[in-house]
Amino acid sequence: MNRKWLLGIILILTIASIVFILVLTHKTKYNKLIVSNDKWNDIINSRNISTDINLESIEFNDYNLLIDNENSIIYYSVVDVKSKYNPSVKYTLNGKKIKIAFNKEISDEVLENTDALKVIIYDDSSYKIYTLVATKYPILNVNYKGEYNNRKKMNIKLEIFDNYVNSPNRILKSDGELRVIEEDKEYAFSLKKESMGHNERENYISIFGVEKQNEYLIKATDTTNKEAKYVQFFINNEYKGLYTFGHNEGRRIDNFERNRENNK
Repeated sequence: MNRKWLLGIILILTIASIVFILVLTHKTKYNKLIVSNDKWNDIINSRNISTDINLESIEFNDYNLLIDNENSIIYYSVVDVKSKYNPSVKYTLNGKKIKIAFNKEISDEVLENTDALKVIIYDDSSYKIYTLVATKYPILNVNYKGEYNNRKKMNIKLEIFDNYVNSPNRILKSDGELRVIEEDKEYAFSLKKESMGHNERENYISIFGVEKQNEYLIKATDTTNKEAKYVQFFINNEYKGLYTFGHNEGRRIDNFERNRENNK
């Protein structure tokens, strides 16, 4: 095979890959995807409900939303920008012929009802409905592999979406460890990163504008405390609840004492 033939084949494969991606990935404004009640009911009545079709990914204004396919829920952490009620939507579906639609416009009134917004994905014979939950709080999701163990630290992949409009680091990802202090009530997580020598080391990051630290605490507590920082907390994409977020104060004191000793 000569060089021209090889370059031709590579070019054809590249074009085919681009076309394939464009077919499966769609981007348009939210309001363009809203259907009438009659159309919504027609989709449902002419098809069978199915759990075999899933939404692979969806973005509002170029930010990935968290999808809980098992419970059919999509979480939208609202950034206070002009297009928050009519975001640009990009989505990937696990099939070429699957379509997506929303049941109504996003508004302040609708956001107060966490069960009001619905998303439907469908093909010629089946459909699946998601609830679109919009929240004014940031999102923190920790993913672990293997068996859940609340008696020891678990290795995790941490994903954070900070919806503060002027956030310098809206999306943060890090390796780490999760420690269960009290099931469903209090957790601590530490951040890790790989050094240039491929060794694991502590990763100091400022999250939600607080002082840089590598260990943080999240607690289920009284949501009437307006001075606290709150976060929607997930483990493996499963919603745990609204938690307060902050430093692990014990760890901060230890670090302060250690640094003071080192600087003597």
